Amino acid sequence: MPRLQHLLSAACSSILIAAATSSHADITTDLGVTSEFVRDGISQTGGNAAWQAGLTATHNAGFYGGIWGSNVDHGGDDSIHSEWDLYAGANLPLWRAWSLDASITRFTFHGDRDRKADAYNESALRLLWDNHLTLGYRAGDGYLGSEYNLHTLEAAYTFQTGSFSIELYGANHRLDGSDETTNFGSDSADDYWHFRAGAARSWNHWDYRLTVERTNLGADFDAGTIMQFSAHRYFRLW
Repeated sequence: MPRLQHLLSAACSSILIAAATSSHADITTDLGVTSEFVRDGISQTGGNAAWQAGLTATHNAGFYGGIWGSNVDHGGDDSIHSEWDLYAGANLPLWRAWSLDASITRFTFHGDRDRKADAYNESALRLLWDNHLTLGYRAGDGYLGSEYNLHTLEAAYTFQTGSFSIELYGANHRLDGSDETTNFGSDSADDYWHFRAGAARSWNHWDYRLTVERTNLGADFDAGTIMQFSAHRYFRLW
C-alpha cells in the first residue's frame, strides 16, 4: 500500500500542476462555516462550530487536486487548532454512466508539536454510477501516526427531489490492529459503523447542507448522533 500511495502522490502532483497551468482547467475556492466539524462520524470540534476553506483545480480530462482546511477543537486532549488536507485524483469514464475515481489525501494537523506525527496518507478507489451511486474503498496508511492502517468500505446513494439532493451513506471503518492508544473505545474495538443522511441545496454560488450522522462508538468518543448545518460560498478563480 505505501508503494501505491507514493506512485499516486507523484502522479497526482504532476496532474495538479498541469491542471493549474492549462487553459482547460477550472480553479475554484470556497469559504464556509459548519455547526460542527465531523470526519467519518467523529466530531473534531466537540460540538462547536468550525470555519472551513478549500481550493480545487479540475481539468476537463477528469484530473483534480487541491487543499482543504478546518479549525479543530479537541478540548483539553491536545492543542491542535487546525487540520489541512492535500488531495489529488482522477475521475475516469468506464462504460455508459459508470466511472472510476482514484485519489490520495494527505491529512495534516497543526498546533501541537506532539501530535504533528499524526499526519497520514489515505488512498481511495470509488466506483460511481451517474453521480447517484457510490461504492468505495479507502485505506489510511499509519492512521493518526500509529502503526496500524484504517480500512473503510463505504456506499452512498444520492437522488434529486425538486431543488434538493438527498444523500444516504453507510460505512464500516476497521483498523488492522489496535492497542491502548489506537482503538475505538476499548482494547478490543478495532472497527465501527457510520451512517449519515443529509439534504443539500445549491443557490447563487452557495451550498447549504443539513445532515444527521450516527455511529456505534462508545462513550469515549464524541460520535453519537450529530446534527450539522453548513453553508459554503464558492468562487471561480480561473
